[in-house]
Amino acid sequence: MAFNWWRLLHLAGIFGFLICHGVSMFVLYRIRNVQLDRSKIGELISFSGLTTMPMYVSMAVLVAGGVGAAVTIDAFSHPWLWLSIAILLITVGLMLAVASPYFKKITAACELRPSGVPRKADEELEALLHSRATTLITAIGSAGLASILYLMIFKPWP
Repeated sequence: MAFNWWRLLHLAGIFGFLICHGVSMFVLYRIRNVQLDRSKIGELISFSGLTTMPMYVSMAVLVAGGVGAAVTIDAFSHPWLWLSIAILLITVGLMLAVASPYFKKITAACELRPSGVPRKADEELEALLHSRATTLITAIGSAGLASILYLMIFKPWP
């Protein structure tokens, strides 16, 4: 019975995480299509930033639920669980290394100097918005999520 409650907590954390992270993914692609409107790009990135704390809280809930469930069924002896944890840590690390700096660069490129002139030329901002970073960020998150989902469902090594 306790396992089901832990699993429910784990799934609720996943649900919250995906909702919050979905906002960032929406913004990642939406900022590419706002005609280099720096104020709109800034607003979208700020909106995405509002979901950062709830995203990390949701991640803490999903980890707590996962650990509770794993302890309940003695799953820490299974390699699939350790691989899932490793993939989660690697994915988070890569996202922090790639996505966070990307959004910071865009935010900086949208800033205006005291004279009102943008810090980066439109061409530089457009190149940044349409760089491969968007694809890389999407690939990292999708591969991490798909891998963990596979391991959680199929548990390939008993």
